[in-house]
Amino acid sequence: MATTLPLTSRLDELPLVFLDLEATGLDPGAGHRVCEVAMLREQAGAEAGRFISLVAPGCPLDPGAAAVNGLDEAQLAGALPFARVAPAITALVDDALLVGHNLCFDLAFLSAELALLGQPALASPGIDTFSLARRLLRCRSYSLSALAAELGLPAPSHRAMADVLATRALFHHLRGLMADLGIVTLGDAMRFERGLRPGVAEPAPPPLIARALAEGRALRIVYRSRRSPTPTTRIVRPIDLTLEASGVYLRAFCELRQNLRVFAIAKIEQIDLA
Repeated sequence: MATTLPLTSRLDELPLVFLDLEATGLDPGAGHRVCEVAMLREQAGAEAGRFISLVAPGCPLDPGAAAVNGLDEAQLAGALPFARVAPAITALVDDALLVGHNLCFDLAFLSAELALLGQPALASPGIDTFSLARRLLRCRSYSLSALAAELGLPAPSHRAMADVLATRALFHHLRGLMADLGIVTLGDAMRFERGLRPGVAEPAPPPLIARALAEGRALRIVYRSRRSPTPTTRIVRPIDLTLEASGVYLRAFCELRQNLRVFAIAKIEQIDLA
């Protein structure tokens, strides 16, 4: 993800945009669409702007999604289409760090919606509080509601702005924990999200993965996952490497699943440039 923010910038000095959205289902690749978006911009710890809107998705609301977010077709019928809210979204995130819980879910949907308008994906860097919480805390569940309850933070409600406020409180809590570990800059936080503490060297990728990362190329991999012991061939677009207790993983956009996925390097049986 391209960024105009220096990696040496201190987290407590950066403009932040906390983001959450609701969708008609779980998979933009299956035609599910954004139906609510909320954002809050923060500068020097103070709110500097917010945006919230229902969005007319142009497709039915999945019953499972409706059961979670409480929205219905009548509420969405009179909402603005995404094309009308896109300018407000892109203006609010300009030159800021995006923060979300399961941020890849939100960004996948926003990228899909912007692509339908012929617009590029958001260029702002992002930090995922879900990933940070897994690195910093030991909890039975890392859902936003479970973390908020355990830490005594504002409770989310599966509506966009309530979840934004909960994510904001969670991020500030996690930022304090990171500062105790000497993680105070954007670059340090982005490395830590990948499992790399200050002073830990970057994992060395296999040559073809290194080339794909350097050149922005897609890869064709043959992968054997725990859920699917029969190897599957996938086209993936590499993002970076993460270091986990069980080894090194490739984080990439998977064309098959139309979402961000992680792949254990040890389980990749074949790699070719796509």
